[in-house]
Amino acid sequence: MDPINEVDVAKTPRHWLLVIVMDVLVLTELCVAMYLAASSPEDFTATFMKAFFGMLIPTLVIGALAKRLLRPALAQTHPQQGEEQRLTV
Repeated sequence: MDPINEVDVAKTPRHWLLVIVMDVLVLTELCVAMYLAASSPEDFTATFMKAFFGMLIPTLVIGALAKRLLRPALAQTHPQQGEEQRLTV
């Protein structure tokens, strides 16, 4: 069985919007980091890494939290009275 489920765009437009916003944010951060690094050519790599990863890591964390908030609540199933819970190994 394939664990990957197909995503229906009509049912999850907020997820697609989140992906688009995250992509735009990462590209903007890349441009800003390149601009800042180009202003000091002698320390290009260090400036780029500090600027880019300093912006990227919080963006990814916020994106992951936003995705978790947009996830639908899992249906909680409770066993019927009198039924035993079976543990499968």
